[in-house]
Formats: sequence, structure tokens, C-alpha cells
Amino acid sequence: MNRKRMIVIAIAVVLILCVGIAFYFWHKDQQEKEAANRVLRNEYGYAAGSLHLDVDTSKYDQTGDPHDIELMPTDLTYNLLQRWEAIAEVISTIDYPEEAIEQEDWLNVYHTFAKNRFDMEEASEEITEREEYGSANSMVINDYIDVGSVYNDDFREFLEENGIEAPDQRRLE
Repeated sequence: MNRKRMIVIAIAVVLILCVGIAFYFWHKDQQEKEAANRVLRNEYGYAAGSLHLDVDTSKYDQTGDPHDIELMPTDLTYNLLQRWEAIAEVISTIDYPEEAIEQEDWLNVYHTFAKNRFDMEEASEEITEREEYGSANSMVINDYIDVGSVYNDDFREFLEENGIEAPDQRRLE
């Protein structure tokens, strides 16, 4: 009987270990999925903010699947895209994701926009390097594409030379 008892205890311990190990890996998998979902939700948020998109989460609220978040362009989005396209036509290092825009693949559009940041900064510095006051401004292209802001005379001149319309937003002196 002692031997039977030892066998039963050994089987119970093995079963508990197997269940514990299975639970551990299931829990780890759930944590990885949640982390991936959090990253994707954040990415949707960054895309919406950067591209001035509206966000519809009604389906996501029901399913909990971040792929069900819907990004929708606004008038501000279309204005941003027009300015971006105009700049990309005259500065070859700046990419414009025409196909992704046509397919309304806003995450891909956002990724292209984010990848362009360094090229926008370099081009901005080249355009504004002769600014009389202070150093070159590395954000003029980004600010123009994002909100249409033109506050630098060298950049305004660049836009005019390339036939790109710029609003008159010079600072009052």
C-alpha cells in the first residue's frame, strides 16, 4: 500500500507540474499577445495624431482586436497629404506613399511619414542655412507639411521658387 501511495503521489506531482508548465506557457503567450496588441493600439494612436485622422473604435470595443480600429481621413489629413506631395515632388529624398494613400492603408502612410522625418530635417537645414538670425531650422518642412506653417523667409522663398503655395504667416516684428 505504501508503494501504491507513492505512485499516486508521483503521478499527482507529474500532473501538477504538467498543468503548471502548460499554464505558464499559456500565460506567457497571452502576455505577448497583449503586448503586441498594445503596440498596435499605440501605433494607431500615433498614426491618427500625426496624420490628423479620426478614429472609430466601436468595433474594437466589441471585439478587443486592435485590427478592428478604423482610421478615417479628415480635411486636415487631405491638406497634409497635398503639402506632403508637393514637397516630395521637389525634394527627391522625401518619399510620398501614393499607393498606400489610395488604398487608405494609414499605418503604412504613417510609417512612410515617420521614416521621412530625418530627410525632412536635413532638407530643412539645407534650405534655411543662410538664415540671418541663429542656426538653421530643422523643422520647417515638417511644420509646413503638418499644419501648413511657414515662418521662415528662406523656406518661403524655396516654396515660391518651386511653385508651391504657402500661406502668409510671417511673424509680426
